[in-house]
Amino acid sequence: MLTGEKQQNPVNFKASRLVFNPDDSEEDAGEDADEAPEIWKLLPQLQNLPESWLKKLSISALFQLNSALEKNSKHTAKLSVNAKLVSNAQKMVKAPVKVDAGRDNRRDILHAARFLGGASCSNVELWLHARKLIGDEGVTALGNYDLDSVGCGGCVTPKAWQELHNPASQELKLRLFHLPNVASSGMSTKRVNLDCGEEALSIGDSLKEIADMDSFKSALNTAREALHSALPWNRSICALVGFMQNSNYLQSDLGGNSRRAAILTQFADYIFGRNALAWENCQPFVTADEMSHVWTNWKGKQTSLFLTAYPKAAERKKERIIICKRFNAGTCPLQNDKECKSTFGFTLKHLCNKFMGNGKMCEKAHPQKDHK
Repeated sequence: MLTGEKQQNPVNFKASRLVFNPDDSEEDAGEDADEAPEIWKLLPQLQNLPESWLKKLSISALFQLNSALEKNSKHTAKLSVNAKLVSNAQKMVKAPVKVDAGRDNRRDILHAARFLGGASCSNVELWLHARKLIGDEGVTALGNYDLDSVGCGGCVTPKAWQELHNPASQELKLRLFHLPNVASSGMSTKRVNLDCGEEALSIGDSLKEIADMDSFKSALNTAREALHSALPWNRSICALVGFMQNSNYLQSDLGGNSRRAAILTQFADYIFGRNALAWENCQPFVTADEMSHVWTNWKGKQTSLFLTAYPKAAERKKERIIICKRFNAGTCPLQNDKECKSTFGFTLKHLCNKFMGNGKMCEKAHPQKDHK
């Protein structure tokens, strides 16, 4: 703490735990001052302090003082920002923005209301308020949104765009955002159901399933971005993404499961269905916090998915073995190697393919012609 006449510009050093004594040896201070006269003019935090006092401090003390004042300034600024945010929120509540009626075609004629700040109420409240305004049929579906700018261009099927605009749709599936299905959606094979006679005829597209984690993550991200374009207020898929990221895509439950992506895809479709039913019944969507409980209950009812997820080691080994016929005939170009590649890139093992008395192949490292 400064004493005497030097207190005319008091500085609080408590936070930085620095103590300066301007009455230090004048010989030392003078020596430093001669080396770098008026150095405080280069330190921004010392600009408003009296030169008569700064001349008493050594160079090291000047730098420490500047650092302490800088930390104090940042702390004060942080408190000021927080106070400003609170003040802004209070002002918005007391003085709502007046929105005049106008026209909007969702493309080149955009109403000014689209550029207001985001709603600060809970996402569930926003969902329920939208339900009151929109009704249970959603809005007119479009498919000309810009997803190229966010890296998801060309990854949404027309069917996905159709279903996204209706929060009550039970037809929304994650595979509709799977890239291979975009190219095949226009020429996919048809599935016909005649179980209940011709009057109940139904035709649907046969879409490729999501089989790996990279494809699952990509499809889920695309679904989130597409929903943001179609219904910016609808954060239901964002909740699913948040749950997946926070649980590391259920690593603890499915980390060693060979069908992990397929199981997560089915769970995502289940959440889509739950949210659609919630919209229809004017109820909240499933939040990220609730999803852990929902997953536990859903997993407990899907025992068949987990019972078939781990094939036995012997079965996995058998599935991988493809034996080279040319090796057994003695005509393989890589006859002396342990394996070779087929025309299509498959690994072919150089093992004996002669069937034994027990109905199994020999599978020893010699060609059939050398079998003994």
